[in-house]
Amino acid sequence: MITRFPLLSFVLLSAAILSSALSEPINTDKIAADAESSIERAGLRADGAALATAVKPLEAALAAAPDQPALLYTRGFAYYVSSGLHRGPKDLAAREQCLRDAVSLLERVKGNPWEAEAAAMHGSILGELIALSKDPANAGATLGPQSGRLVAQAAAAAPTSPRVLVFRARSLLFTPKEYGGDPVEAAAMLQQAVDRFAAPGTPPPGPAWGYADALAWLGIARQQTGDLAAARAAWLQALAIEPNFAWVKFALLPSLAKPPPMR
Repeated sequence: MITRFPLLSFVLLSAAILSSALSEPINTDKIAADAESSIERAGLRADGAALATAVKPLEAALAAAPDQPALLYTRGFAYYVSSGLHRGPKDLAAREQCLRDAVSLLERVKGNPWEAEAAAMHGSILGELIALSKDPANAGATLGPQSGRLVAQAAAAAPTSPRVLVFRARSLLFTPKEYGGDPVEAAAMLQQAVDRFAAPGTPPPGPAWGYADALAWLGIARQQTGDLAAARAAWLQALAIEPNFAWVKFALLPSLAKPPPMR
């Protein structure tokens, strides 16, 4: 007679192990960090298929932890990156929808450092929505003050964040001089951001993306101030980080003989 007790014990042990594994909390910080890296790379390379793949584990984690700030922020970041893949005249509606989807997540992010980072991105997105509006003057009157408050809030809460510096500098680049815009100040701010990205040491908790992007914007600021050699140097440094940085390769570097394009 063959005893069934060893088999039964094996089944019960396997069930106990599986139950224990399922009860363990998911590592949301690692999921967010891995997704952020993949999302950033896909955005720099203008690779929509890679971006779609990168968000799948993120969305699965959000289904299990819908209020987790790292996940909300990173999914908002993915929408923000996706908006940059819709730059053609026929893609404006898709671009605007991506930005609005990002805002719907970023405004739910609570707890620093994520909340401050989300506020900076949210404020910058509102500026883009103003530019995309059919009535920019009216949209600016409504969204402009909110955008300014969000970026100021982020700067107060996370003054050493290089991404916050980049968003602040971008505002200076896009704002007309008569309303406070200043490409020289923006270039100085972007240089600070680049220096902070390059500083040795363990990165602080929170988002880590943005080094190559900061260099791209530094090049634009240098170009606007007339320092074309410094602009080229910044863009070549960005390509050293990501050799397939599409925006730099196909738009910014070729623009050196033309007025600087805006992203």
